[in-house]
Amino acid sequence: MLSIYEENFSVATDVTLRGTLAIPESSEEKYPAIVIINGSGGADRDGNMKKPAIESNLYKDLAHYLTQLGFISLRYDKRSVGESDGDPIKSGMMDLVKDVRGMVQFLKAHPKVDPTKIILLGHSEGCILATIAQQEVHVGGMVLIAGAASSLKEPMIYQNLIILDEIQKLKGLKGMMLRLLLTEEKLRKQLDDLFQKMTMSEGDTIRYKLKKTPARWFREHFAYSSEEIVEILGECEYPILAITGDKDVQADYNDLNRINQLEKPNAKAVVIKNMDHMLKEFKGEKTVLNLMKQYKQEAKDPIHSQLKIELGNWLTEQYL
Repeated sequence: MLSIYEENFSVATDVTLRGTLAIPESSEEKYPAIVIINGSGGADRDGNMKKPAIESNLYKDLAHYLTQLGFISLRYDKRSVGESDGDPIKSGMMDLVKDVRGMVQFLKAHPKVDPTKIILLGHSEGCILATIAQQEVHVGGMVLIAGAASSLKEPMIYQNLIILDEIQKLKGLKGMMLRLLLTEEKLRKQLDDLFQKMTMSEGDTIRYKLKKTPARWFREHFAYSSEEIVEILGECEYPILAITGDKDVQADYNDLNRINQLEKPNAKAVVIKNMDHMLKEFKGEKTVLNLMKQYKQEAKDPIHSQLKIELGNWLTEQYL
């Protein structure tokens, strides 16, 4: 494993974004580079959140592992998060796509980066952003972790079905009350109402159930179906690696079948046993109701060892 050093940087799109490059310490003149694209929510460039307070250093640990392999890694604060500018409630999905493209252009101009070997690595929502962003900016590959081959709508439905399954298994008064309050019919109606309200909305925000909601972000996501996302992936000519854990309750590992069905020789799909959405090892029962407790308990755990093996082997074979 190589030693690394870090540089902070800023990139201007319509706002100023700030991040960190991790660079290998070796005699090479240029390196392949990887852009780490965060999932949804308020996690900063390192993968840490203030609300709820979870300090996992997920993206920092991932970045350092990739750089020790021999890649320059780029991680950045999304607009409105950490040290980056922007308004979280007014930002749309296509703003985030634009920011990914800005990171690629920044790397292409960096003197230590091989511009033909820039890889997008998306996590969760980052998988969607990477898939859309690469249509208008040339990259050398994609790694899609915990969210490949799916639009935003499907994982929302998936999570709610897991909640229903959990409720059916709950015992005592709590289980009985939840089964009365949250039936499948009610949950599907709530989701349908959300989809319709956001799709028909105008402007950046609307009031939804008395709460100011980022309508443009939802609307721009809902403009893409899973079928369209898969079609875009099918048009990619460069290597793709898609990985999801079988204990993930925020992304369905069965969606990886869509990658296999593309029958692309340069596309690989991997399901990792006992890996959850935070890319940690989890051997318990899948849960949405106690998810934050699970994430907080495992925050300091290392990235799943099998994920590191899969990433290391594939990236080394393709780019080093």
